Amino acid sequence: MRRDVVTQVIVEYPSGCENFATRLEAERFINANLEEEEPIAVWVEEVNGKKKYDLHFAEENGEIHIVD
Repeated sequence: MRRDVVTQVIVEYPSGCENFATRLEAERFINANLEEEEPIAVWVEEVNGKKKYDLHFAEENGEIHIVD
């Protein structure tokens, strides 16, 4: 039997959370909106809301990247 687990990347801001399909999509959003608000946490969760694992931010050349 095959079971597919769909995941999403959640980025938490002081004003709320945003969800994204991929890390790259999340990074692009974060870096495009850095002047407005900086993220405080990031993690991967299943679409049913079950948290799988935490990720971390790394800054390089003025851009934020999401790393394990």
